[in-house]
Amino acid sequence: MSTRSRSVALPVHTPEDILANPRFAAARSAFIDAVLAFHEGDRFSSRLMVETMRQVTFNLIVSRHLRHDVTDRSTWPTPQRLKAEIKPFGLASPRRIDALVARLVQLGYVDSRPSDLDGRVRLLTPTPKMMALDREWLVYNYVPLHVMFPDGYAEPMARDPAFQRAQRLVALDFSAKGAEILAGNPPVMRFMHRDAGMLVLIKLVQMSAAGGADGVSYTDIGARFGVSRTHVRSLLEDAAQHGDVSLSGRSGRLVELKPPILQAFDRFLADAMSGHDLLYKLASERMRNG
Repeated sequence: MSTRSRSVALPVHTPEDILANPRFAAARSAFIDAVLAFHEGDRFSSRLMVETMRQVTFNLIVSRHLRHDVTDRSTWPTPQRLKAEIKPFGLASPRRIDALVARLVQLGYVDSRPSDLDGRVRLLTPTPKMMALDREWLVYNYVPLHVMFPDGYAEPMARDPAFQRAQRLVALDFSAKGAEILAGNPPVMRFMHRDAGMLVLIKLVQMSAAGGADGVSYTDIGARFGVSRTHVRSLLEDAAQHGDVSLSGRSGRLVELKPPILQAFDRFLADAMSGHDLLYKLASERMRNG
């Protein structure tokens, strides 16, 4: 079943439709496997991409670059405009954003150069290396939809640059919706605000589904994503205080995900899938119309 978005006249799968779909469990497993295959064991991509502020910054740099029109200063991808667009998410200070952009420049993901029209203004441009990483990111965000609806979403699964451009251009107009999805899922946001927190949660969901009725050990999870065991324990102790998990076993090294956090994860994934479905259909329409 599908419904029409309130903002656009396109049929969009709602979160409720997605959660009720008999293939939701398979879609969730596919998403988890795809995310972990991308990040697990890759310390750089884990630390760079999995904290919410870093993800949002990355996406906005790509989207703003694709909308850049040299004749229209309001479209220029400047650090100041990036900070203004991140502000509604309530994720980071301007100084922290400057530090992340500097790191992306240092690692060859972003070029920062003066504008040819106004040397006082610096423009942020993603490199081919960054654009390729963005296409991989789109793949794992569309994997669950592709599993649930196998006849759709061929373009992102094929890493199509034309789809990437169209999707990122329409996504820029829906950044407020992304902030709304995050704000509407506070249990998941508690993980997302911490370095590698979402990856830790995703890994625990995977391990629990594989058979951890009495809890699963988290002792080696941090090493998979480039964070310390102490960091993971601190994250889980905070989650335990909120009733998201329980810790047991010797030195509290076993963790059990409680039903509320599992339900929150499913809801968050369904919200994200619905949002990506909307962006897919808007991007497809944009591609058809040139």
